[in-house]
This record gives sequence, C-alpha cells and structure tokens, in this order.
Amino acid sequence: MKCGRFKDLMMASLDGELSPEEMQELGRHLAACEECRREFEQLREVTDFVGRIELPRPSEEDMMRYWPSVYAKIERGAGWGLLILGVTIWVAYGVYLFVTDPSIGALVKLLIALPIVGVLMLLVSVIRERCCVGRTERYKEVER
Repeated sequence: MKCGRFKDLMMASLDGELSPEEMQELGRHLAACEECRREFEQLREVTDFVGRIELPRPSEEDMMRYWPSVYAKIERGAGWGLLILGVTIWVAYGVYLFVTDPSIGALVKLLIALPIVGVLMLLVSVIRERCCVGRTERYKEVER
C-alpha cells in the first residue's frame, strides 16, 4: 500500500485537522497497515509527552534583571536616533549654506562635494550591508 498520503493524514489527525471522512479513511488504513499503526502510536506518544511538558516560569529575580536591559536598549536607541536626527539637520543646513553661497565657485564646490559624496556612499553601503547581514546572522547571541 502507498503510505505517503496517510503519513500526512496521521500528522493532521494529531493536530485535530481531519474531517470525519478523512478520519475514517485513516482508521481503515491503520487497521490494515501494521507499520503505519506502530508509527502512529509512536507519534501519539511523543505528542502526549510534549503536551505534558511545562516550561518553568522565570523568577522575580530573573525578571528584575531582564527589564533594565530592555529599558537600556530603548534609551540607547532613542539617544542614537536623536543624535542622528540632529547631525542630519546640521549637515543639511551646512549643505544649504554651502550651495547657496555665491562667493564660492562651482569648481571648488564640485571638488569639495565629490569626496564627501564618496564617503557618504561608502557609509550607506556599510550600513545597508550590516542591516541585511544582521537579519540573517546565525550567531548573534554567541559571545566571543
């Protein structure tokens, strides 16, 4: 007999996702197939065992150590955000003054702007790479 479809039905049965017709079909197959019946019993035992596992609740002491670190991360994030916002406003104002100053020639403006734009492009590239790699980093929690 082909048991592949019934293996899926066994898992769905343990999750309570079968219709009555599918339950009857699975029951008929389990009555006829000794291997699937053994496997289903093993799966049921594992499911029952896992269902009885209770995770320990953290103690008050653990919670008191946890929350300050969360608050510190929020404060640091807000501080960095405000710093970046302030620096961005200053730089934008400086660029505005630089561009609108008629006493500086176009060639000088270009020669000053080129390396600055290059550095900014490199900075954006590094930040973007760190953000993309950071999302998929498998070893974030590993201390070196």
